[in-house]
Amino acid sequence: MDNDELEVILAEIASLLEAGHEEQFASPVRNALSGSAQTLEEFLRSNELWGGAGSIADPPFDGRSAQRNELERLLIRLGRIQLSHGNANIRTKNWVEAFEKWHQLGM
Repeated sequence: MDNDELEVILAEIASLLEAGHEEQFASPVRNALSGSAQTLEEFLRSNELWGGAGSIADPPFDGRSAQRNELERLLIRLGRIQLSHGNANIRTKNWVEAFEKWHQLGM
């Protein structure tokens, strides 16, 4: 799998989180981007990114803000690429489908 597009999306996610003062979530993204290819692959499948409560997919930007919507759009793009390459966390598909549904409903 070509990581260039994934790295671009992850960098956008990190910048968005930093701009929203969500450094505790931006830091692991930046660490993954500055690490080895193996570190990046592990992060892409991690619960830290795609897990439940406390993951990047769950709490940043509580509520339905423009920043939260943008984060979800980026995670949809990231997740769809991961799913198409078979390199995803067990929860990635559920998150992506939930985000897509929320956006379709205007949430």
